[in-house]
Amino acid sequence: MRTSVTAKLTIYISLVKSNMELSEFTTMMPGPDPYRFSELETLTMIDQFFIYKERNMDECIDEVCCGKNLDIRYTVKDDIGNHVFSILEDSDYCSRNIHTGRSFTMNIVNDSNKEVIRLEHPFICWSCSGHEVEVQSPPGVPVGHVRQNWHVCQPKFTVENNQREPEFKIVGPCVPLSFCVDQEFELVSLSGSAFGKIVKPFSCSCVNVNADFVLQFPVNLEDKMKATLLGACVLIVNIVKMLFICFISLSHIVINYK
Repeated sequence: MRTSVTAKLTIYISLVKSNMELSEFTTMMPGPDPYRFSELETLTMIDQFFIYKERNMDECIDEVCCGKNLDIRYTVKDDIGNHVFSILEDSDYCSRNIHTGRSFTMNIVNDSNKEVIRLEHPFICWSCSGHEVEVQSPPGVPVGHVRQNWHVCQPKFTVENNQREPEFKIVGPCVPLSFCVDQEFELVSLSGSAFGKIVKPFSCSCVNVNADFVLQFPVNLEDKMKATLLGACVLIVNIVKMLFICFISLSHIVINYK
């Protein structure tokens, strides 16, 4: 059976209209949001982080004997040993060896090598207080801040949300009394009650488990705040080092004065 010209034209017009409707519908649909489902959702059921600094024997010798700040690389695991994140500082050799007040960026990537968290530390004079780290997830979107509170010999920090509103405090031990022992930094609510801690184990400690940091916090802590605690660890390393240098310098001044 042969189709008339009029019928063919009718079919053609209907197909064109349907394709136009489909095209209009497609253009109105929002494009997929790559961060619609937050990568931080992997932290929902986690209540502990074990952070390991990656190093080899040559790097240990250079770091301890020569005082060189080498590539900063960490591995983050949960309490059963599953790999959660890798942390790598985005800087060159010269900037790492200037001083502790330098600015730096640290990229935190997942198993797919996708950057899910970024830590930004602005430049500040190493001898000044006011050091802070901004935690972003996804990169470019702040989710929290960790700000140093001034104290002559005790590291103290305020953890803030993305609106810079205080969420809780971190209180560390007195630096002159905390060497050769595990350093414990308590997570303290704004009302003053402790609810978790960050432990920097001493290298000879029997509870070291080879980790450079052990973070313990409630499992129902907001995922953004769990991510922000990773930034707190980075800041703790810099502030404790700075306070130790200040303490040693002050001790030399006192001894020479006598």
